[in-house]
Formats: sequence, C-alpha cells, structure tokens
Amino acid sequence: MTTEKLIKAIKDYECHALPISKNIFTGNNITAELIEKHCNRYGITCQEEQPLLIVNDSIVGSFGGYGWTGLMITDKTLYYKCTKDSFLSGLIAFSSKGILPLDQVQTIAIGNHDACFGTAYVGHQLVINNKIMGLLRMGGRIEFDDKAISQLNHIFKAAR
Repeated sequence: MTTEKLIKAIKDYECHALPISKNIFTGNNITAELIEKHCNRYGITCQEEQPLLIVNDSIVGSFGGYGWTGLMITDKTLYYKCTKDSFLSGLIAFSSKGILPLDQVQTIAIGNHDACFGTAYVGHQLVINNKIMGLLRMGGRIEFDDKAISQLNHIFKAAR
C-alpha cells in the first residue's frame, strides 16, 4: 500500500458522498488531541509523520487504555492496538499492538465479528496481509458501527 493510493482512496470515498462513520477520522477531522491520544496508546512519537486515517476516539467502558482499540495510518506507518482474538477476550481484554511500515502492508481488511464468550461486542478482526492481528472495535458504543466497517473495507480495497 502506498501513501498516494491511500490518499486517493480516502478522497474518492468522500467525494462520492458514501456513508461516513463518526468513528473514522480523515483530513481536517484529525485533531492534534486525537493524534496525541493514539500516539500515547501505541507508545510512540509520530512527530515526523502525517496521519491520514484514524479509527476510534472514545470507547465506552475503556479506562486508561484498557479495553481501548484503535488504528492509525500515517504517510509512513500503520499502527494498531487490538484486543487479542480469543474466546475469553469478552472477560479479560488482553491487548496486542503492532507497527508496520506502510510499504509492507499489501492488504488490509475488516474481518469477522468476534466470537468471544458473552454477549458484549468486543470487535471485528483486523486482517493485515492475510493475518488476523486481533479485534478492532468498530466504534465506541455498545453496538458496532456498520458504516465504519463499510467505509474502511471500501477504502482498503481501493488502496491496494
């Protein structure tokens, strides 16, 4: 995936007036506070990078980063923090973080809904280069955000 393809895919999506999720941030919707929150959650400094797409801000029930998941793609790097994809993740939300140079990302998609114990929504699979990285919440509410899934999958497919 290249920066140019990702920028074009985001702009094309927005130009066609397709449904925009409140949980997907691009362009002028990416604030300094949102960037700082994501950098803190990933344990990074990204001062020399330009964020292009951010997933999630606040998540109900998460505190101090526990139970929070997100994704940030900059002009150079893909960062994520997911909940581990296991049956018990509905009870104990162990997280997994990852950093990938953008040029090493061949494919990215939002996969299946979680299959965790209980009825609470934990997330959808984040699939990078055909490997499941963990569960990424689609929004911060009790129910998942259909618009976020559709928007992300459309952008990711167009950016290949």
